[in-house]
Amino acid sequence: MADETMNFADSGATKQAAIIGLAIVVVALSVLFYTAARVWLCANAWFHSALIDCPALALAIIAWRELGHSRDISESLNETKLELGKQTAEASKANEYRSRMTELEELNVGLREKLAASTQQIADNLKRPPTKAERNAATLKNYMRRLASVSQEGTQPIGYEIVEVSDDNIVTLFLVRGAHSTRSFSNIADCGEMTIEETQHGGCALRMHISKFIGQPRDWGEIPRWEDRQEAAALSIEKASGAAWNASYTKPGSPETRTLTVFQAKDGSNRFQLESSQGWTSLGDNVQVSKDFMITHVEYLSESFTRSGSGTGATQGGYRLYIC
Repeated sequence: MADETMNFADSGATKQAAIIGLAIVVVALSVLFYTAARVWLCANAWFHSALIDCPALALAIIAWRELGHSRDISESLNETKLELGKQTAEASKANEYRSRMTELEELNVGLREKLAASTQQIADNLKRPPTKAERNAATLKNYMRRLASVSQEGTQPIGYEIVEVSDDNIVTLFLVRGAHSTRSFSNIADCGEMTIEETQHGGCALRMHISKFIGQPRDWGEIPRWEDRQEAAALSIEKASGAAWNASYTKPGSPETRTLTVFQAKDGSNRFQLESSQGWTSLGDNVQVSKDFMITHVEYLSESFTRSGSGTGATQGGYRLYIC
């Protein structure tokens, strides 16, 4: 670019010098033609030749100089074209690199998706199959608050309401007082210790056969709904120090023993509580608790238990218990 600038500067200076020279010659000749030298100039042939040849020579010199400048300009244009060609080639390569980078990114995304799918497949393959307890718990959760026909070995099916299924696969069954019991009870069982048939039986939505219940049933008194259990639990009394009545039961050929114990309220009012070794309790006045005691006594006798001992304690306020 510096050389090109210098060439243009030289070209301009040459033109300017040629024009100034011609202008001086013309002015000088004009002046001489108004002097005595005019006769001499007109009489000499070389002057006439100079008037014709000098402009032609000046034009030739200017043309030669312009030709050199044109060659320089042409070379500069060629160099510019070469530079533009290089830049175009580099831009094309850059575009190719960007296109290749895009393809590689898309390939990377596809590989990541395949890896995630493979990892999930491996996790699914390694996942252990659900246990019997988990399968039964999942089934029972679909029948929450519905009746199930529940049976054990040697017992007739009874309709229990499915009220709770815990995360550790323990189901709570609720038996409301009615034809099968004078009181409401709840039992718990391990979902792995039962078989389930999703077929209706009577008014029940499915059938369950339980190997055994966990622990003893819990007595909820005469509540008609599972939601009322908190109110029943709140009715317990502050018991007197001694039992108002107690009885024990044994079964021939079996180590199991059962007890029934009656307590009066500590304040001596007509409020009594019957407790069973099976884990349930009954609350009421002296008449109600006496009825519950005798009904349970008869149930124990029907299950081949016999009363092995009994005793009575003192009651306050003259409230008699009608137990024999």
